[in-house]
Amino acid sequence: MSSLIPFLIPAINRSFDVEITLPGSKSIALRQLAIAALAQGTTRLIGIPDCDDAQAMIDCLIQLGVNIQTDGQHTVVKGPMDLGDSTVHLNARMSGASTRLLIGMAALRKGVTHIDGHPSLRVRSNKPLFDVLQAQGCAVESASGGLPATITGPIEVSPSLTIDGSLSSQYITALLLIAPMTCPDSGQMINISGDLVSKPYLDITLNEMNKCGVNAHWQDEKTIFVEQNQYQSGQRTIEGDATAATYFSALATLHCGSVTLTNIDQTTHQGDYEFCTVMEALGATVERSGHTRIVGPAKLSPLQEVNMQAMPDAALTLIAMSPLLPGSNTITGLQSLHHKECDRLECPATELRAMGVDVKTTLDSVTIEEIDPSKIAPHTLTTYHDHRMAMAFSMLGSCSHALRVDDKAVVNKTYPNYWQDYNKLIAKL
Repeated sequence: MSSLIPFLIPAINRSFDVEITLPGSKSIALRQLAIAALAQGTTRLIGIPDCDDAQAMIDCLIQLGVNIQTDGQHTVVKGPMDLGDSTVHLNARMSGASTRLLIGMAALRKGVTHIDGHPSLRVRSNKPLFDVLQAQGCAVESASGGLPATITGPIEVSPSLTIDGSLSSQYITALLLIAPMTCPDSGQMINISGDLVSKPYLDITLNEMNKCGVNAHWQDEKTIFVEQNQYQSGQRTIEGDATAATYFSALATLHCGSVTLTNIDQTTHQGDYEFCTVMEALGATVERSGHTRIVGPAKLSPLQEVNMQAMPDAALTLIAMSPLLPGSNTITGLQSLHHKECDRLECPATELRAMGVDVKTTLDSVTIEEIDPSKIAPHTLTTYHDHRMAMAFSMLGSCSHALRVDDKAVVNKTYPNYWQDYNKLIAKL
């Protein structure tokens, strides 16, 4: 029996006008930590988010022989990592993205790397990535394609690799980040088989690699070229997290409020930033230059149907706010949601039904009917150890007055200050 006391999400009853500085992008931070660990010399990273996922990555890199010091907003990384024949044990905790990057980095080592994590992480498959590493000379031990796993390298140099892209782009990102060290002088082609999900996350990877001196680009829609080169150390600033931005964009839209996000704008390569376009379709006004300012409409416009395949992490925000939108709303392109921290299609559908919302799901879509907020049944949300379940469902909690979260601290995975920032929308009334 859990000893946690359910947390009542405070309702928002009036409009607001606030500024929010988002945590640094987890996606960018994890990539830059990996690149800094592979680079020769000292890299200073500004704005690494203070969250469990980033700390898990830092702790694992230290185990891999990387010197990392943190001083406030500055994280100083002295690479490169140890590629020797020692045996190391890594605990990725609950970070799926860190796990995939660390698996790729482990393949560079001559020694044995054991990787494990939280039980919720063990059920997430890494088989497509393991299959490639085994085909390229690594020994991989894994009972079911998940964690715990043992990787013994080093990976063989190859001009071409092929990997399944239908489950997660993180497998491809893992290969991309190590590609400058695993390719011949002529470079490496990474070929993607199957339906590619979450392409914008690969665009983030390529952008961060290019910032650090490695030429990596799309050859066509299923092929990426990476040149052989060394990553350059230096100073990098981590911009605000676009997925975290979706919560405040949605709250401003729902409540005719105004939120200014100070550390993200239209120059970002994060795919979830396109969530702003969805809010505009609902009637919101969005400014994107220098910062992002979202002003909600006096009356919401019907949305009806939207494809979220290109921004899967933002899809849960839209699912959770859909009962508050006019009419019937269908969200498609959701096939990758089954393979996240929880099943982000069926789990939220189960929770919505418990609140009295009419929900229908298919393998890759959900249709959600509008409900009067006063008719939302009192409920304690099961988060399934998924930080985004808690944050996304604060959309409904802001209107229902009767929605509790089973674990308030689950947000610590990526956004420890989420509830404090959420309360700014109430304190400014």
